Amino acid sequence: MAVTENIINFAAQQGGSFKKKDLLKTLRTDATINEASLSALLSRLVATGKLVKTGWGEYALPEGIKPRFLVRPQEEALGIGRALRERYPLVNFCIWDSFSVVPLMLHIPNVNITVVDVERGVEPTFFDALKEMFPQYSVLPHPTKEEFYTYGDGKDSIVIHPLYTESPLESFAGLRVPMAEKVLVDIAVNPEFDYLQGSEVFTIFENAFRSCSVSRSALLRYARRRRGLDTIQKILANIDLPDYD
Repeated sequence: MAVTENIINFAAQQGGSFKKKDLLKTLRTDATINEASLSALLSRLVATGKLVKTGWGEYALPEGIKPRFLVRPQEEALGIGRALRERYPLVNFCIWDSFSVVPLMLHIPNVNITVVDVERGVEPTFFDALKEMFPQYSVLPHPTKEEFYTYGDGKDSIVIHPLYTESPLESFAGLRVPMAEKVLVDIAVNPEFDYLQGSEVFTIFENAFRSCSVSRSALLRYARRRRGLDTIQKILANIDLPDYD
């Protein structure tokens, strides 16, 4: 991910103004950047209207600009992801958890589902590794709705799915995580999220589009790859949406 996009993501996370020195500390964990080059980037973002200067060394997103919805896994999911990354450094996978969408929900679930999407052919390997490393979780490889309710319902679970090519992903804390468009499609079509696929899914979609910047084109493109285009189009047709791309 480009440094400029990391800056915008950091600004969105703050929910207000932020200090350049705090941004620099964060960026140095992911990229080699010095204060002079950061000042130049911030000046460029201000000049192009992507940021506003609110004080000496302080910046914010422009008023009225919707931030992207940032999928930020809980520490438990990050720990699972780091363990997988350490054991399989060359395998392409992404990780997130159901708590990531709690800010968009009306009813808060009392259990957490961690979702691991991994490149095809590696699912059995990840299943064995996760069962070994995290025996306290119910580990379910690509479950049907019935399998999830039988073996995962009411428990903290890890669900494994194949990672579709061209999935909208980004980086966080050294791991690959999904972008909002992927999460919205996944909760609408994945069997383990059946408990959200009644009225709750409409609430999640509407809150996402109203409070955040969500790309309709990216959403539909990924939905098509998931063979869930009809499902997503029906959801969009039945919620009150603001203008979007």
